[in-house]
Amino acid sequence: MGKITTIKINDDALAYIEVVLKGGRFRHLKDFVNHCLTLAATYTMDEWDLNKGVFYIHPCRICIVPADILSALLELIPDDAKKDAIESMTSCLRPRLRFWHITPKKPEDRRKILKLLTLHGFGRFTIQDDNTIEVSYPVLPYDIVKSVLETLLKVRLETLECSKVTYVFKIIEELNE
Repeated sequence: MGKITTIKINDDALAYIEVVLKGGRFRHLKDFVNHCLTLAATYTMDEWDLNKGVFYIHPCRICIVPADILSALLELIPDDAKKDAIESMTSCLRPRLRFWHITPKKPEDRRKILKLLTLHGFGRFTIQDDNTIEVSYPVLPYDIVKSVLETLLKVRLETLECSKVTYVFKIIEELNE
């Protein structure tokens, strides 16, 4: 059940909303507002300070950068330091797993972990047949994505496909860590 309310929307925001509605992604103002509120709750936007450029998603501060800049930076990480970089990335995601009571050892929670990675903008993560993971539109290099998945899901993966727009992995072993 929801609540009916009335709000005043400033002219700039209203003009933007009208363009969005004309674009056809949302049918009604209600759909658009509910979508925005879902995003605000998912990304804890109440903790964001736009004037300072400070954004948090639960305990982690985030930085919004274009994907090509991120890829360029990651390419500069020497191979012997990638393990530490991956550990840093996953250590920021682990508190989110605890917050949502997601256990990596539970196969039924794998979809939730993949959704979390999708919501964080790493690409679109899906799982088929409970053992084939597809990553579409990845922003991280293949080897880093594979290591992040293995670390978060506590599995060993085999690469089935690796192209610029899609990585496909098969779970070959569940790790007892």
